[in-house]
Amino acid sequence: MFGMILKFQAFMERLKKRKALWFSTLITLSVLGIIGTLYYLNSMTNRATKNLYEATNSSYFHELDMKIADTMLNLEIVGDMLLSNPDFVAAINAQGDPNAIAAKLNAMSGSLKKIDQNGIVLELYSKEAVKISSSSRTPVLNAQPYDSLGLQKVLASNQSLSGIEYQDGQVFLHVLYPLQNGVLEVKKSLDFLFDVYKSSGKIFQVLMERDFLDMKKLQEFKYQKVGNFEVSVQSHVDSDFIERLSTIDFEQLITAKYLIKDDYFILAKPILNADNKRVGLFIIGENTLKENSLPKMTKKISTGLTTAALGLVVALLVLMI
Repeated sequence: MFGMILKFQAFMERLKKRKALWFSTLITLSVLGIIGTLYYLNSMTNRATKNLYEATNSSYFHELDMKIADTMLNLEIVGDMLLSNPDFVAAINAQGDPNAIAAKLNAMSGSLKKIDQNGIVLELYSKEAVKISSSSRTPVLNAQPYDSLGLQKVLASNQSLSGIEYQDGQVFLHVLYPLQNGVLEVKKSLDFLFDVYKSSGKIFQVLMERDFLDMKKLQEFKYQKVGNFEVSVQSHVDSDFIERLSTIDFEQLITAKYLIKDDYFILAKPILNADNKRVGLFIIGENTLKENSLPKMTKKISTGLTTAALGLVVALLVLMI
């Protein structure tokens, strides 16, 4: 070992005497060091960025799950409260006067607005799955049985059921309660989440898959095509974002968990129906051009680290020369 050290020292002394070779070797080693350092920092930053986006995906959809769970819990509390009111139960079970029932539902809905400003809707169905009455400002009533998987399950099992379902041009969170003469539905449109996310600088969109919708019935309501297989049914949409979504492969997006474009950071989560089949997608987006957006902040951190490391290597090179 000692002999090898002496040989190395002798080699360095001979190299220093040959100035041109010495500086060429020094510069070559420095350049290789700079390239190696930049490569390491770049790969390290890429790994850290990927981990950050993975964590962001999890946190964004954990937040969404919590918002949905809280809303669903509120709907269940409202439903239980209504069904514990003997006068209300007697009124809706009588089904003798549709106008009287509608008045009762509207009165209850008006009281609920003191609790929930975004509006909880109460609707009543017969045993034949025909919608009898609704507290909605624009009720959709006809004599045809309602094509609702959740409603069919409740009528068949006589058990309450909660979930997400497309109805009458909107996507609702709802809870269905079996009654003596039908089913009570307590529901709330997911459109309220558009405003909730907008207040924090994000975009929330719901897309439904066309294969699971009756396109003839869909024509009666507001909707917008997105790509080849999805439609947006929300009353509030971000038009630029929707147009951007029309170019995206959603299967790839679901697999990758997130997608970073020049203008948007996009995340997607499947919507499952009562049979656990995918019927749509929750989409969360964030404009990457904003100063406080996650992708822009991440890029700044990455650039800052790389620049600092490059400056350190150059400074060491100057000191060595």
